Amino acid sequence: MKKYLHKELRTEVATVCEETPDDNPCAGSTIYLALWFDKKQVQVSEKEVSTCDQESIYNIGTYTWKLLPNKEIKIDFDPNRIKGTYAEGLSLKLRDKQLIGYITYINGEVGEYAFKEKEKR
Repeated sequence: MKKYLHKELRTEVATVCEETPDDNPCAGSTIYLALWFDKKQVQVSEKEVSTCDQESIYNIGTYTWKLLPNKEIKIDFDPNRIKGTYAEGLSLKLRDKQLIGYITYINGEVGEYAFKEKEKR
């Protein structure tokens, strides 16, 4: 986990395209789940980036975390703060030195996502 400390890690969890009456280059967006770990806490947020590079951030909260012996990462989420967000069904695991997130959706399906360091522009 040391290599992931103090870096923004994110993964794409959804894309949205709004129907518009004209040709609007900003009608689409990508939603990312973003994590920022320090030694004891993780900041969790959702970031929406439009196709014209406008970014909006929803801060889900800052929570304590720990790495378990089975390589799972336990985050002490507040269930009320994560309700309705992509963090609601989130579990994390280190697999082959890669941070992998699993999101269990309402329908019971599980999506697997690889978190990567945000690229600098």
